[in-house]
Amino acid sequence: MMNANTHTKLGVIYGNEPDTRDLAKKFIGHLMNYAEFCTACEEFEQKLNCDECRQNLKSYSDNIYYYEEIGSGLPQFIDDPDQYLPEELKKLDFLVVVGIHEDLLAGLPDFLKGSKIKAVIVPIENPKWVPPGLQTQVLHSFERAGIQGAFPKPFCALNTPEDEYNKVGFNLTSQYNYVTEFIDNFKIGKPIVAFKRSKDNKAIDDCCVIRSAPCGSTYYIVQQLKGKYIENGKANTLSLNERISKAHHAYPCNASMDQDSILRDSILHVGGYLVRNAVRKALNLEEEEGEKLNYIIK
Repeated sequence: MMNANTHTKLGVIYGNEPDTRDLAKKFIGHLMNYAEFCTACEEFEQKLNCDECRQNLKSYSDNIYYYEEIGSGLPQFIDDPDQYLPEELKKLDFLVVVGIHEDLLAGLPDFLKGSKIKAVIVPIENPKWVPPGLQTQVLHSFERAGIQGAFPKPFCALNTPEDEYNKVGFNLTSQYNYVTEFIDNFKIGKPIVAFKRSKDNKAIDDCCVIRSAPCGSTYYIVQQLKGKYIENGKANTLSLNERISKAHHAYPCNASMDQDSILRDSILHVGGYLVRNAVRKALNLEEEEGEKLNYIIK
């Protein structure tokens, strides 16, 4: 498995709605890790001083070869998606697609067929971005085009191999080794964290993010647990779940609060469950959320 370097070319295209811009901006900001990217501590409650939890993170600026909003001035129905899709996409290794016009998304597999692209990641942070029928249609089109694809809902559910949020034929193409490469290269996807406990095993002395949510929120969330006493599922005066949820909303998570027909919950809530269970697992506590999906495919 190769590491992310200047030879790995990543591109991001996103739609022209505020929520698609916000996710794309956060994703790219997290990968670039520029100094002003995260100000969450300063905006949290009593404006805490920055703990500089991101200061030693790698910047992937050299890997970002394309970053563009597409979709302004489009007709309601698009007969020829190729004329609206940039040729530069065919030169990439990985492409992240955030909330673009449905006709452009449907045309993407044929447009990229025969290109050098390895995998296309289509995060879904709002149920309106990619309806389930379109999702399966495009995933199967990627299969026919020989391109690997993933449709994580939310983006921080991205994971391989299969789990309750990542099913072959619905969220993943049958082959997904390049999707795994994308996750491993950029250290993003379903959060994985670790903690160093105090000598009496009652408090968190330090924290480590092994894999972050793509928006970067995992670093902020675990930082809010540092120095806290963890006993019987409580973090000082708040329950552990409450403290994690508070930090998750304060970052903030930009996923939709609308009910999703597949998740049977809001996408924002599922993002909260994922990081909460990552923390609980690292602390050897029972995970509290089981399977939540009701798949429409067999």
